[in-house]
Amino acid sequence: MVRGSEGIMASGGVSKTVMSRLEEARLYHEQGLGEGAVEIITGILNELGQMDLPETERRDLSTLVEKELAKITGSCGAIASSDAETQDLHGTTTVDPSESYQYALALMDGQFWQDAIREFKKAAVVGNQMLECWELAGDCAGKLERWEEAISYYEVVYTQPSVSEDLKRQILGKITKCTQALRKREAKPLAPSNPDVSNRVGESKEVGEPQGDAGQYFISSVTAFDQSPVGRLIGEQIASRPSENGEYFRGEQLFYRVSNVLHVGISSVVVELEEEGSARRYAGQLLNSPFGEAAPAEALARWAYTQSLIDSRYLVTVHDVALVEGQVCFVREHLPLALGDMMGGGEAMPVPLANYLAYQMLIALGDLHLHMGQDERIRRIFHLDLRPSRVLLSNERPRLKINNGGLWRTLEESNPKALAIHRLPLPFLAYRAPEQFRPYLARRKPPVFTDIYLFGTIFYEMLTGVPAFKASSFEEYEIQHCEQYPNPPKVWRRDIPEEVNDLVMKCLEIDPFKRWRSTTELALILEKTFTSSYNPAKDGSYAQFLKNCNQV
Repeated sequence: MVRGSEGIMASGGVSKTVMSRLEEARLYHEQGLGEGAVEIITGILNELGQMDLPETERRDLSTLVEKELAKITGSCGAIASSDAETQDLHGTTTVDPSESYQYALALMDGQFWQDAIREFKKAAVVGNQMLECWELAGDCAGKLERWEEAISYYEVVYTQPSVSEDLKRQILGKITKCTQALRKREAKPLAPSNPDVSNRVGESKEVGEPQGDAGQYFISSVTAFDQSPVGRLIGEQIASRPSENGEYFRGEQLFYRVSNVLHVGISSVVVELEEEGSARRYAGQLLNSPFGEAAPAEALARWAYTQSLIDSRYLVTVHDVALVEGQVCFVREHLPLALGDMMGGGEAMPVPLANYLAYQMLIALGDLHLHMGQDERIRRIFHLDLRPSRVLLSNERPRLKINNGGLWRTLEESNPKALAIHRLPLPFLAYRAPEQFRPYLARRKPPVFTDIYLFGTIFYEMLTGVPAFKASSFEEYEIQHCEQYPNPPKVWRRDIPEEVNDLVMKCLEIDPFKRWRSTTELALILEKTFTSSYNPAKDGSYAQFLKNCNQV
């Protein structure tokens, strides 16, 4: 017998396992991954309910775990949504759980849905017909049209390793119905942000609606460049934008001259800027519609200020915020190449080179997720829009930096409907995670798991020369990401080592909890696996790859 940290007595094996997993949850919580910690603890509770243990031992361990959950969240989430209900659950050991189950069924017959949910929870927590109890609790929540709550109960069943495939399909069907009900309740037509939309695309459709070709999703991307404001601004002077209180980003107003156009894309246009007085050169990034209108100028300026505090050699920093004909322009450091330019021709990278660049991407994401700014404040920033165009590189050495870290969340929080996933261009969807298509799959997990999936899609393409996912419609992309897996990279190239093949496929797990836990964990594994190939620049592989891609 072993005494736990709370004085609980339990058999050695089970107690050690519980204490070890609680320690893992505490570590998650300390790193700011509170949702991941809650997921681990609720998983322990569910497993305790299924174990063949003496009732006293089960009660003691469950109490210990629930206390830890209360420390982290102050509540028990879907299992107990209020302090009073938590106390009720703690007291279920004095009640016959089979009686709670039968009573709950009777309450369902009388359509007392809320009371039935409470009784099903009582029975489930102590392991009495646990899966059926959680499923029926979800059914009751659905009757009350509390769709998010219903999904949370169904997810408990869906994520249990012992669940049969038939039951999984049944539960997934119920989750889908709840999600559809949520969408139907929240769906409202979005008026075009520009009255000239229908005139320019030839028919009356709202901004962001698919038009049959990925390049026609957004009006700014189909507007001829020589008619755009950027094209007319070459040679013109632009100035720093003051904040609402009249202060400037760098303490004073700076002036820049637009000297060239570097890139015209679906979501943004990038120009070359020369700072007057110093002749320093920067890149100026302007967001296209609807991204540029998704967030207020002050919100964009706040994001840019956070980026200016970045102290990482792997993340692009913002120097200033300027105005271009009333539109916010991010003045940032310039790197001449984007990974998307290099990968567009379908050329697979040499494995050591792909590994080296992937390692840098992981360090960049790690710096972003646990970001310590120059002001010594720790900020948890997640990319959520990681695509090859967001990875910028030198044209001389294999050195990269990730751009726009955290910008997507700023835009999405300001106008979630305008940036809803079904409105995005098809090229974006190849680099989206399952939980971005179907939010219930996230199961309240921290977005670090989403960034790991997005990294996996890019690493896959670097190694193979082909996208992990390729489709011609939103619906097809959703099915591919949420229900299917791509061919393992080794199918395309036999020289890809097994360790790398497995590493990529684990990044692309549909269930976020089956992916790697952190980018740091991934980087360490990659480093240990390929310590002998960490300087691909010496053999000229980077220069040769750029030549093959017509980038030199």
